[in-house]
Amino acid sequence: MSGVKDLRALTDPELRQRLDQTHQDLRGLRLKASRGAVEQPHRIRQMRRDIARMLTILGEPRRSGAPQESAG
Repeated sequence: MSGVKDLRALTDPELRQRLDQTHQDLRGLRLKASRGAVEQPHRIRQMRRDIARMLTILGEPRRSGAPQESAG
């Protein structure tokens, strides 16, 4: 689980990379859960909350009205 301070310290590309990795991990964990082979089912909830935190941090500049850099 990542703390908000730790996530805010990351750059935008690093945060997006961590978000993608967490999404992949969550998919794998959900697949295991569907087979009943999850040793730590609470990790699913933690990952969902981590994803929500990351999306919130990534969306903050848009909500505050600050100009956002274009991705390319």
